[in-house]
Amino acid sequence: MKGQYYTILALIFAIIVAIFAISNAGPVDISFLYWHYSISQALVILMSAAIGAIIVGTIGLFGQIRYSVTIRGLNNRIKELEKEKEELNQKVIELQNYKLAEEKTKEQSDGKEEEEEKGTQTL
Repeated sequence: MKGQYYTILALIFAIIVAIFAISNAGPVDISFLYWHYSISQALVILMSAAIGAIIVGTIGLFGQIRYSVTIRGLNNRIKELEKEKEELNQKVIELQNYKLAEEKTKEQSDGKEEEEEKGTQTL
């Protein structure tokens, strides 16, 4: 939806520039270094707008590429962290199982000691 607003805004701006260029269609002299040209002012306006649009588009493209690379790197980092989280969860489960087994062994050994004490007391 946001892209549509930008497209509509760009079209409105292009129409305004075209109307402005057509309204100023007289000849104009242009000098750049050693070159001298006499061309329509409308053509100068349209060329300037087109060059400006190309420059802005190129800068925007580089920005999108940079963000795309950043997003790709962050997604890779997320995958690494999720893998690490899963490994840590497995270790937690293993430790919990180890603790339960240790407690069970302790309870069994405590039970045997009590039986031995009862056996020695009855003798």
